[in-house]
Amino acid sequence: MIQQTKGIVLSSIKYAESSIICRIYTESLGIQSYLVNGVRKRKGKNTYYQPLNILDLEVFHKEKSGLQRIKECKIDYQYQEAPFHIYKSSVLLFLAEVLSKCLKEESANVSLFSFLESSLIDFDIKEFDSTFHLHFLVGLSDFLGFCPEKNYNNWPFFDLTEGCFCAIRPTHQHFIQEPLITTFAQLLSGQAIAHNKKDVLGVLLDYYSLHIEGFRKVQSLEVLQTVLNA
Repeated sequence: MIQQTKGIVLSSIKYAESSIICRIYTESLGIQSYLVNGVRKRKGKNTYYQPLNILDLEVFHKEKSGLQRIKECKIDYQYQEAPFHIYKSSVLLFLAEVLSKCLKEESANVSLFSFLESSLIDFDIKEFDSTFHLHFLVGLSDFLGFCPEKNYNNWPFFDLTEGCFCAIRPTHQHFIQEPLITTFAQLLSGQAIAHNKKDVLGVLLDYYSLHIEGFRKVQSLEVLQTVLNA
């Protein structure tokens, strides 16, 4: 069956001499893996499948097939600045890896796709925000079903396993307190944060690892922190 769908590239790996296997989060079909033959020999075509490119796809789709095929592909949104901006490109590389670890369902989620698409476009066209990825991870957790509760109430602890602020120190080690708790509460409420960004990112990644099975170390984190110096 031939289907039309938008898609956001998560990753691609070389296959044979001239092909790639590309994982794409599609608007209509969820996560899909596509075998793209000969693309590395076609001038310019390989750039279509760079991480977080937003594509307009016409695909051959077979239910329960491990590898699908692409009939036609074109860029749906052409990034204006992000690929050429060292800070923005580093953030995109980081987010692509995080999304690859998080997005697993082979079913459509139009709301999630819309969140990803609009967030990426806004990130590209607006002035660089060094906290974008932090707010993005909070927003993404909502769609994935484990968004932290915003019940701050000046309570001194945030329990990462339960996803909520609490008055009593948890009996396990997966919690935060000052000096991070106030900054974390500000982030959850959508406020701009100026301090502790590196530590708060570490908290968010720990939070993801507790709530997503198999979520392991993000390899691009070190590059991101080096570039942002935060």
